[in-house]
This record gives sequence, C-alpha cells and structure tokens, in this order.
Amino acid sequence: MILIPIQYHKRKYPAHIRPNIDEIAGHFDVQEIFPKRDFSLHTEYSYGKRSLNSELINKFATLQNSNKDGVPKLWHSELWALEFAEYVKALCNGKAPSIIEIHPPFSDYIESIEQFLRIYKIFEESILTSFPQARILIENRSGSIYKGSKFLISKGQHLRSLCEHISAMNLKLRITLDIPQLLTAYGGPDNLGTKALSDILNRQNILESMTDGIHLWGKRRSKAGRPVAHCGDLNSFFESEEKKNIFLEWLVQFLQDKRPRYFVPEVNSADADLHSIIRDLEGMKIRFG
Repeated sequence: MILIPIQYHKRKYPAHIRPNIDEIAGHFDVQEIFPKRDFSLHTEYSYGKRSLNSELINKFATLQNSNKDGVPKLWHSELWALEFAEYVKALCNGKAPSIIEIHPPFSDYIESIEQFLRIYKIFEESILTSFPQARILIENRSGSIYKGSKFLISKGQHLRSLCEHISAMNLKLRITLDIPQLLTAYGGPDNLGTKALSDILNRQNILESMTDGIHLWGKRRSKAGRPVAHCGDLNSFFESEEKKNIFLEWLVQFLQDKRPRYFVPEVNSADADLHSIIRDLEGMKIRFG
C-alpha cells in the first residue's frame, strides 16, 4: 500500500518522506504560477467569492461572468468548458502539469452527472491535446458560501454514479477522494455512530479502481466549540479512538490492490498535525514513496 506524497503549501513531511510533486493553486484569482518541478494544479473549487478581475481572467468572459455573488459557477456551459481549458493552458504557460484537479458544479444549474460529464468531455479533449500525460482528477466537495444549492458530487451515491458514467462515456477522468469532505457531507464523524460510519465507508469500496488520489486532513474545535476544517489531525477529526480505527482499517482495505495513489494532506494548522496523520497511516503499514 503506497501513497505518493504531494507537497501541500509549506507543510513539512517527516524527514524520511520527500515529495517530488508540488500542489500549486490555480483558482480564478491566480494569474501566474511558477512551478520548479512536477506539479499538481489545484483549480477553482468555489468555496467563496473571487475578485475575478485579474489580467488573465479578463481574457475569458464566460468564466468571469459565470458566478453568483462572486462565487464561481463551475461547468456552467459548453463554452465555459472550452474557456476553462484555455485558461488552464494559459496559466500553465507551456509547463505541463502532472495532475489537474477539478471540482464539481452546483446542482441548481447542472441537473445531472450525465449533463456535467457531457460538458466536461469538451475540457478533457482540449486539455489532453496540449498535455497528453496529465491526469485529470475530480475531488468531491462539501461546503461553500454559495447560496441556494449544493455541489452535485458530494456523497457516496454521487461518486458511484459518477464512476458509472465515466466508464460508459470512456472518459479519462478519475477521482481524488477527499475523505473528510465525504464524511462532512453526511454530517461529520461526531454525528455518525460507529455502524453508520462503517457503512458509509464500506459503500465506497466500489470506487477503488477509479480512485487515483486521496485527500486527508483534520478538524479541530475552536474555543467556541465549532469544528475548524483543515486544522488538527485524525484524533481531533474523529474525537473517538474507535471511529478513527474504523476509518484506518477501512482505508487499508480500500488500498488493498496495492496500486499507488497520490496523497494530498490538506493540513493548514501545523507540521505536528501532519506528522500525526502520517504516523497513523504508517502504523497501518501504509508506505510513502
């Protein structure tokens, strides 16, 4: 069981783990990137408002105008997909990304996964013409300030339907599974009993062959008692040794085909929290390489 570590922001892995791929932000307020080695481009994820006034985004009227109160409306149309491909190419400026991470649309303007993938296909065809070796991965999403709708792909049933349609349409798209966001879509570990947690995780085993990446991070409660995302480790995320162990045992099962997956530790709080997550994974015989 091998995870390929990706460098996330300035977090430092333990000394024996040396990532060779950098995650680089590519949201709609970024107009230049400066990769020094292999990189994963993390494109717009529509959590909050963007300024949408950079010199680069000004060249793409459909991308710029597809928003609600400043929150980008991803995959809004076929023209949006064409412009998004050109935006990514312009942002990369001839430097080929190893990975391009994309995110799902909201369900108030895209009604089905099939509709989304028909639009997405235009992007894939254009991108792979310029970057034929790039892996395009879609991350499940949960949580945004966007009003009036939720992400089209957040829960397990959405991901399973996505995989069925990807296969039927013979697309190259694969999944990077954000496990904390998946559980958040069901109310979070604190609102799930051990059986419910186990059932939710085990239902995702069918995603194994389509999953090329894993996102992992913690939550930690603020002084007011509110869980703060991307802070803390698995102990503070699950707040239960039993629930943490259910998750770790499931993850080992999920990775049992021994196919390497990319690993993005979206920890914003401290290196110590990342190191704690790594210790938990290595304690289950999961290796990094």
